[in-house]
Amino acid sequence: MTTLIAKELSFAYQKTPLFNQINFELHSGQIHCILGPNGVGKSTLLNCLAGVYQPTHGAVMLDDHPLTKVTPAARARKIAYVPQMSSERTPVAFSLRDYVLLGRAPYLGLLAAPRQSDIEQANKLLKRFGLADRADNSYSAVSGGQQQLASIVRALLQEPALIIFDEPTSALDVANQVRVLQLIRQLAHDGYGIVLTTHDPNQALLLNDQVSTLAQDGQWHSGAAAEILTSENLSQVYQLPLQVVELPESHQKTCIVDSTTFRNLET
Repeated sequence: MTTLIAKELSFAYQKTPLFNQINFELHSGQIHCILGPNGVGKSTLLNCLAGVYQPTHGAVMLDDHPLTKVTPAARARKIAYVPQMSSERTPVAFSLRDYVLLGRAPYLGLLAAPRQSDIEQANKLLKRFGLADRADNSYSAVSGGQQQLASIVRALLQEPALIIFDEPTSALDVANQVRVLQLIRQLAHDGYGIVLTTHDPNQALLLNDQVSTLAQDGQWHSGAAAEILTSENLSQVYQLPLQVVELPESHQKTCIVDSTTFRNLET
């Protein structure tokens, strides 16, 4: 089992604290959703967990080893990071197939070309995500949603134990959002550890595993979805009256803004 543990993690930009003393755990086979409003530091936290940023205080441990002591190649074989998509097109001068094949880099020597088996696996995953007919297109020429799906394919080709997703559904339509959430659930079932950020409490309710919330005032709460995703907690996090209700037919919980609150917001 692979574990990623953050202990008393803090981060500041030029002495301005962003978050303080966060404790976090991710294990193989587990899904951990991080919720919170814009600007509280969710993406920065993920960058610290991935080893992209160094925390101001505290440590991140990968299988009981400080992440700072793990070589980039060894880290890449354990952790894949799928960053948040920009609203602007990404200027990448690769075909879509070549872009996803970058996921094999941790397993290739310097300047080595992907093996035929790597290409076959890439083609298989591109087909699975409905991208096979775009494989030879320029990455920068396909839609933002297709770019995001390609980034997920690249992470899977990396064959990590843990995958870090920063808002993996932000550029996707509803159908592809559901596909990605189903994939995340399947990956956890297959033994991957998954951490993702999302603005949508309903995604965390659907995945129904571990949840953490980071509020504007820096408060951090972690636990099982049923414990954390309550009307009271979510209203505090988003500073908006929210209700978590159970749908009568499916018994699925969902988070709503009631119509009275919505009308009050309009005025």
